[in-house]
Amino acid sequence: MIDKFRQDSFWMGLFLGIFIPALIFGLMELILCFLPHQIIDANVFSLQRLILVSIIPNVFLLRYYLLKLKYDLTGRGILAITFVIGIIFVIIEFS
Repeated sequence: MIDKFRQDSFWMGLFLGIFIPALIFGLMELILCFLPHQIIDANVFSLQRLILVSIIPNVFLLRYYLLKLKYDLTGRGILAITFVIGIIFVIIEFS
């Protein structure tokens, strides 16, 4: 199973760049759903902050694929999706 993620492909980078932040975002939303609303401050856990926190694993994933495995195409895919998510964050934040 892990060998399938060890390929140098732009499409694999796009998949990983979307899947990992979506998984983290979903887990954070699920955790926040079950916490009592008295504990949560709505300003601390806004949509924009959840988006920013969800792309942090992409930095570590990008570093792993570029430096450790030397997979440039996969790294480019991860970087492209990270920029797209960053642009989405800016649009949501300033509109």
